[in-house]
Amino acid sequence: QERSAAGRARARRRPRCAMASPPAVPLQRLPHPRGILRPVAFFVSLAGAWLLGRMTHPGLVPGPPALGLARVRSRWWRREASDGQPLYDEGTVPLNFRRAFKSDKEALRRWRNTLAWRRAEGVDAILHEPNDLFYVMKKHYPHALHYPDREGHLTYWELPGKLNVQGLKRSGATPDRGLRHYIWHTEYTWRVACPKDGAQTTVIFDAKGVGWDTLSIELIELMKRIVRFTNEHYPQRAARIIVLNTPGWYSTLHAMLRPFMSDICQSKLVLLSEADVLAGKLTKWIAPANLPVAYGGKSKTPIGESKYEKAMRSYVDRANRRAGVKAVTPK
Repeated sequence: QERSAAGRARARRRPRCAMASPPAVPLQRLPHPRGILRPVAFFVSLAGAWLLGRMTHPGLVPGPPALGLARVRSRWWRREASDGQPLYDEGTVPLNFRRAFKSDKEALRRWRNTLAWRRAEGVDAILHEPNDLFYVMKKHYPHALHYPDREGHLTYWELPGKLNVQGLKRSGATPDRGLRHYIWHTEYTWRVACPKDGAQTTVIFDAKGVGWDTLSIELIELMKRIVRFTNEHYPQRAARIIVLNTPGWYSTLHAMLRPFMSDICQSKLVLLSEADVLAGKLTKWIAPANLPVAYGGKSKTPIGESKYEKAMRSYVDRANRRAGVKAVTPK
């Protein structure tokens, strides 16, 4: 009876839906949650470090995809100067400075002078500035990056014969602002279009249409300033300098600019008359496929409409939009 009473008590405590217990099965050892989360936490920490770096160092920006995948991979992380940090290392002398000067000591001295100039003029951050006169300068003083020469150097063209001084003045382009634009253009060339250390361009001046009436005192002074700062702060950047359609009086102008040109720069100078251009002598340095028809080549892309110029226009448009600045319409 005592056993029966105990059994009835256990039955009352058991839920009505309870079923018989299944046969015992050996439990398998499950991995500890800490072991599962360890690789997840690793990748989360990497992502967090990347985001933290972006917030604390906003100057670390990916290179623009328009430059091509291979070039972007080679310079994917570049320190820009938007965060006030120096863009270049004082102790690392660029290749073009080492080429330009005979001794490492002189190259380092000149490089430090250039760094001082960059700090004083705010050159490191110039590409982050708006450039509202970009289209004015391009229209009234045509200058552009164009397709490469036979050695792979990009070509840089200037057409001083199409200079419109009055148009520049009407649009508010003073000599100082013109010089600032030229520095901007130079920095874009070496930091965006041709970022490789020691890169060079072939510089081409088309002097057709240039007359003494277009060479004002202000223009000559601006040209002197450009030649001076180019030689001092961007040495050995020109693979060669080709002057096309040289008029008879060009030797006089060259004599005025010669004191500001280095010996190396003068040794790279090539003069081609209008007859030389018509005879196709420019194809010695530039393949016909990359040379406009107007200069003896086969390319139908005019100066100012290459893919490099289109990328530059997109770049400056973005900078203007970020600053809330509207580009000045050429007048």
